Amino acid sequence: MATWQDVCELAGRLPDARLGEAHEGSPAWYAGRHQFTRLRWDDDGRELLQVWTGDMNAGPELAARPDVFPYVQAFQYRITCWCYLDRLDLRETAELMLDSYGIRGGARRRAAVAPDDFLPR
Repeated sequence: MATWQDVCELAGRLPDARLGEAHEGSPAWYAGRHQFTRLRWDDDGRELLQVWTGDMNAGPELAARPDVFPYVQAFQYRITCWCYLDRLDLRETAELMLDSYGIRGGARRRAAVAPDDFLPR
């Protein structure tokens, strides 16, 4: 099970990542001017992690797991999803974050991170 603290520890290891606030005040991590991960809550107070992906084929796969990904929205060039942190392990959380960091922070930032060094074993 992952927590927002795990997200912060992982995000803090990414180049140029900084903790800030989303427009309504929730905590969010930024790569440049774009959020790449954000904390949300469902109606029962469960923590949700919002991330983005550029893999346009991922939408149906994510939507097929509504117990983990209750919200999946496809746009023209990316997909955003909300995922229950208490349903993700640390590795899947890190994979989602790294993908989101690349799509929102740009290819140059993403290229600066070696997955083997970033992803938990």
